[in-house]
Amino acid sequence: MSEAGRVSGAARGSWTVVLALVDLLGCYLAYGALFIRPGGAWDAAAIEGIAAAAVFLCVLGALGLLLSYVPVRRGTLARGWLLPPAAFLLFGIARLAHIEYACPVV
Repeated sequence: MSEAGRVSGAARGSWTVVLALVDLLGCYLAYGALFIRPGGAWDAAAIEGIAAAAVFLCVLGALGLLLSYVPVRRGTLARGWLLPPAAFLLFGIARLAHIEYACPVV
């Protein structure tokens, strides 16, 4: 194997740190989007906060997928690094759909 085709430990380590930080932020947003419950249909502030967290979770999931695709495609990291951002994107979309269905704007 030529020197150009080898993956250095520094490249793998830097991608791992960046993607781990993105995934930790995604976990924090997922907690806010999925586990916070509004007091009722009248609790507009909580509903808007949940919707905002879900939107940010979708954006972070898409950004995480784009960031993860590069090292996975080059073979620097395993394909498992694509799972957390994809889950964040799906959870964000599902929570937005649930909020729209459960708490419609009157």
